Amino acid sequence: MKVSALITTFNRREYVQRAIRSVLAQTVPVDEIVVVDDGSTDGTAEEIKCQFGEKVRVICQANQGVSSARRRAILEAKGDWIAFLDSDDEWTPDRNRALLQAAASVPSDVAWIFGNTQIVTDQDAKTTMYEKYGLSVADAVHVFADPLSVNYPWQFGMLQSSLIRREALLKLDCFPENLNQGEDRLSGVQVACHYGFAAVPETVTKFYRTSDLAATSLVFARDSQMDGRMRADYYRAEMDLFSYVVDSGRRNPWGERYAESVRSTCKELARTGQSFRGFALKQFRYGVSLKSVAFLCAAMLGPLGLRLWSGTASLGRSVSATASQSLQR
Repeated sequence: MKVSALITTFNRREYVQRAIRSVLAQTVPVDEIVVVDDGSTDGTAEEIKCQFGEKVRVICQANQGVSSARRRAILEAKGDWIAFLDSDDEWTPDRNRALLQAAASVPSDVAWIFGNTQIVTDQDAKTTMYEKYGLSVADAVHVFADPLSVNYPWQFGMLQSSLIRREALLKLDCFPENLNQGEDRLSGVQVACHYGFAAVPETVTKFYRTSDLAATSLVFARDSQMDGRMRADYYRAEMDLFSYVVDSGRRNPWGERYAESVRSTCKELARTGQSFRGFALKQFRYGVSLKSVAFLCAAMLGPLGLRLWSGTASLGRSVSATASQSLQR
């Protein structure tokens, strides 16, 4: 089984060296390291070539976004298994051994194997994804009965902590080139609708969310809601995600989740001054509900209608919370 370590990067000259070194330090080596430089202007590609020479294959392309860069890396890879690593994160030394050992023991329909992820912030370096979101993996290798359960609402199999069959990613046409946010969760759900998922208990990746990354991190940009284009991409990826699940034969509750993501997209389009009335009709792709009809009526009134809709929804949540508190007294 050959493993291709794939790193996508954009203006991460200093951080990407840490990521590459963590791959080179593996107790069981990977078969190749491929870095796709997505149009960096800070000399990232040149520095990698200077520091690592032929140990790393560097591919440069014009800036097209993270999803396009991941797709390019998959196409360039030669391994049977894909192992992603973001340029600001790092693997633990035994990562490749643990996941390869699991790959040798899982059924042939398992295409995605993941380990735990350590979350590193300015204040803490002990919390893990399993701990934070409540996943327990007691076996040396655990195969999940329902792969979607570890992909929504939380994606436990983060890309940088996973080993994925290259054939599955290519067959399902993962990582759309026009997405800059949400492509990781979308790919996980795509694979989960057709293949098995497995996990190991070991922590295999350090996921950095330190303040020094705030200026260039996609995660920070989404969470701080500073980049409207990225928020729109996130909602669009959610629409594709829910649509994919429904089209695979599972309507409930995914159809209503799809409709809700359409409503979120409409509100984002309105916020940025774009047309959204026609877009609101997409709610009805998988059925009609009173909520979707009411939202369409609000959308027809324009931005004022959506502000009234949001205000009514906030009031409803407030009344519900107050009633719940009263019942608990």
